[in-house]
Amino acid sequence: MLRRLGMGVALTVALAGPARAWDDFGHMEVAAAAYGKLSAKTKTKVDALLKLNPHYGDWIVGAKKRDQPRVAFLRAATWADAIKSDRAYKDDDQQAATAGQNIGYADLLRHKYWHFVDKPFSPDGTPLVEASTPNAQTQIALFKQTLCAATASDDLKGYDLVWLLHLVGDVHQPLHTVSRFDQADPLGDRGGNQVKIAGNQQPPVCDDPRYCPFGPPAELHAFYDDITGSGYCTDEVQTAADALPKPKASKAAISDEAAWVAEGVQLAQSAVYVPPIGVGDGPFTIDAAYQKAALALGKQQISLAGARLANLLNACLAK
Repeated sequence: MLRRLGMGVALTVALAGPARAWDDFGHMEVAAAAYGKLSAKTKTKVDALLKLNPHYGDWIVGAKKRDQPRVAFLRAATWADAIKSDRAYKDDDQQAATAGQNIGYADLLRHKYWHFVDKPFSPDGTPLVEASTPNAQTQIALFKQTLCAATASDDLKGYDLVWLLHLVGDVHQPLHTVSRFDQADPLGDRGGNQVKIAGNQQPPVCDDPRYCPFGPPAELHAFYDDITGSGYCTDEVQTAADALPKPKASKAAISDEAAWVAEGVQLAQSAVYVPPIGVGDGPFTIDAAYQKAALALGKQQISLAGARLANLLNACLAK
């Protein structure tokens, strides 16, 4: 029952466009990896803050009462993507005076540029354009500071919490930390969104009726978004999260969001933009070895994001 009702909720409140930085499945997998590491005090505070979100009732549809806090936590991680197609919210400009604001649920702007950091690099000497601000890195720092502040209102903390659930996941998807500049894309490839691919397989879990019937992703960015799964069913998400590799304690302990982004940049160059992915927009044909390595990388990054998210929340809310 939870599975079917979850899909209904997905269609009504979690519709999102391309460049999602993990599918809903991946974002919920990050949250599931984090939830089991939260202290009892943190879980109590987190659930109280999530109840302030106008979609809390949708998140718990189909969940047994005792499991509602966990299910809401998983689904809350998709909210920042869901508002991209919510008519109550509007698109806005990264250069506007409101771009970096932090005013809580009174903010009805989508802030799509909060989801990524376009750190530039070039394989062929094409001139670079530095990443604009505000972005995922600046907002994680801001939201983390507010969530930890004793004087911040619960409304503001609740809003910042749902963004953190999402953005911590975002910056652990390597293509949300870079833009590659080359002769084909002198203005940058938007984290691989311009790079066409073929030959790749469907994600291991694929029950999302918005995307799965149309075959595997045709862009490099979407390929990594969906690498561990595409869908909105919490049972499958939890099963996948329980099977994730355990991150190294030393890496999980890194709390600096700038370091997280730097890791993503390094991984993009050393593990993502590698053969059969060449310079330019392709199309490039994904082979079995690349697909296997990408899946392993996705699991590694989701597990690491979950551990770091749990550490962040415990540090702020378990006091």
